[in-house]
Amino acid sequence: MNRSHTTLPLQAAALVIAFIAGAAPACVSETPTASHCANEQGDATCLALDPTTPFCDGCGSAVAGCVAEQPADDSCYYACGGDNNILDDDSCVMTGDGDGDGDGDMGDGDGDGDGDGDGPCMGPADCTDPDLPFCDMASGECVACDATPDGDASCVGLAPATPVCEGGVCVQCAEGKVDACVDTTPICDLDAGVCVGCSDHAQCPESACNLADGNCFDPASVVHVDGDNECNVGDGSEAMPFCTIGEALLAATGDAMIILHERNLIPLIYAEANMISTPTVIFAADGETPKLQGSGGNAFSVAGSGTLYAKGLEISGGDAAGISLSGQAWIDECRINSNTTLGVSINGGSATIRRSHIVNNDGGGILVDGGGTLVLENSFVGGNIPNTVSIEILDGSMDAAFSTIVAGANDFGMPAALRCTDGSDTSARNSILVASAADPEIQCTNATIEDNVIEDNESFPNNTAVNFNPNEWFVDYATGDFHLSDSHPEGIDSAATWQLGDPGTDIDGDPRPMTDNSSDFAGADRVP
Repeated sequence: MNRSHTTLPLQAAALVIAFIAGAAPACVSETPTASHCANEQGDATCLALDPTTPFCDGCGSAVAGCVAEQPADDSCYYACGGDNNILDDDSCVMTGDGDGDGDGDMGDGDGDGDGDGDGPCMGPADCTDPDLPFCDMASGECVACDATPDGDASCVGLAPATPVCEGGVCVQCAEGKVDACVDTTPICDLDAGVCVGCSDHAQCPESACNLADGNCFDPASVVHVDGDNECNVGDGSEAMPFCTIGEALLAATGDAMIILHERNLIPLIYAEANMISTPTVIFAADGETPKLQGSGGNAFSVAGSGTLYAKGLEISGGDAAGISLSGQAWIDECRINSNTTLGVSINGGSATIRRSHIVNNDGGGILVDGGGTLVLENSFVGGNIPNTVSIEILDGSMDAAFSTIVAGANDFGMPAALRCTDGSDTSARNSILVASAADPEIQCTNATIEDNVIEDNESFPNNTAVNFNPNEWFVDYATGDFHLSDSHPEGIDSAATWQLGDPGTDIDGDPRPMTDNSSDFAGADRVP
């Protein structure tokens, strides 16, 4: 038979014009004409012409073959068109709504083609349930993405921002399907199926996490520094490293990531004073402990525009502070010891210090001023230096947890483990705060001091009071090694209360209980 491939709207218009002109209807009981619905799209053609005659009859004499009632003889019912009755092709025929309203299998009879809610779907526009947004044309049912032939492709078509079908739901990402996780959301939260920012350096194995913004540093920005290499000849590769941190910073054209190798040749240290004014990572090479000494200034000064990520470094013996900052710093697993002034000076910036030793610095451990912020976790601070303050909050805030904060003796000053001008924004939990001097170890009114080991809990009752004996409590008090000795008091073992969000390990990586509101060792060290 002759078939026409005229598009539906043009064909419909032509048929209507022919009808208005009084064209004689063709008898199609034998051979339907090319423009007949049987040779077009069947019921769909009829519905477009006139919603009141939505059925295609290949045997009658109606104009274009469209009638109001479904033909009783299946051999005359050309529902799908293409010159096939439903005995030959019923792929487009679906069960009706069964409510007796006479609207058949398509539409609701009101002419808008949207169905009456209980009929079959003809496309995604008919599927308004967000849990079942796809139309299965074979069954006429609205289904979830996992019921479609290609769930991921269906999700992309529905919303490119959620291109993965996981558990019948379109999500941003799933295990092994993380193409949508880029820029400041490079990590897939597998439980939620959502791309999120990185929150740990381990999530960016080829570089490091920019914890301030959530993106992984570009692996192309990674350079190596080895002070044993000849200067002014390296390109920053591992084979041809730069010889100083300053050389690497000068060569950086944007964010910098420096892998710092320990020196094996005299003087064994990097004697430098460097300014950090952009996001910068300085990590110790695996298995190495590079040593830095501030020469003519702080080992690192972080400007307001700068962010420093330091890990695995030893900064000691400098003639100023170990690190001074008005920008941001994340300091992990570092030893900042025996510097001439402070260990860390925060002036208007913010520092997060984790699993680090800030001990035996001549001017004290950590100073917060200028509205700065300190987050301290699993760290040793203070030491056997007389007349110093381990942590002083002149103007700013502190949130300390699971840290061991120790002050020295009193020769002529007034040492303290913690001193602050106004403690309303100062919190210490699950820590040890003690001093060798007879002066109060905590000189900080209005501070939140809870679940710690202290010497006198009269002013801070929600803590465990124990008489301090430095030589019995710690492995080596004199050198600032505040790991618990075998003779430490038992009250330390259960003074802390671990809560959700607290660190999962201690300063050495030994696991904490990880059960909400369970008792734990106070301080940075717990005995396995």
